Amino acid sequence: MLLKITVAVLLAAVLVIIIISLLRKNRPENPISDESFRKENSYRNCPICGTPLLRGETVHSHLYPGKPDGMMYIYGCPFCHKDHPRFKGGREVERICPYCKVKIPSDGWVVARVFEKPEKTHVHVLGCTVCRKVK
Repeated sequence: MLLKITVAVLLAAVLVIIIISLLRKNRPENPISDESFRKENSYRNCPICGTPLLRGETVHSHLYPGKPDGMMYIYGCPFCHKDHPRFKGGREVERICPYCKVKIPSDGWVVARVFEKPEKTHVHVLGCTVCRKVK
């Protein structure tokens, strides 16, 4: 009886190891740098550089709440904003303003208006530090 239980446990362990190795084989070694993996598994793009973001990767921004709408400064994602808390660096991406389509300097940001709605939050880009000349 003990021998049967031991064999069953060993067989289950071997099956789990095989399944895990097959699942890891389909995944790239470094999903952060693999563009095809990023495009397939992203849930949104950075509004400044357009890099596909995986779950957990956020866009660095500051919200200034107000009624009926607030203001937001959007600085960028871990790939395009050097002061992002989770900056990964190493890759030079072009930061483009979604409003005026001009290149944003590395110390620039995008200004947006935020509308809080019951079903979702809507963000409307007004411009960048180049086209709005924010002080």
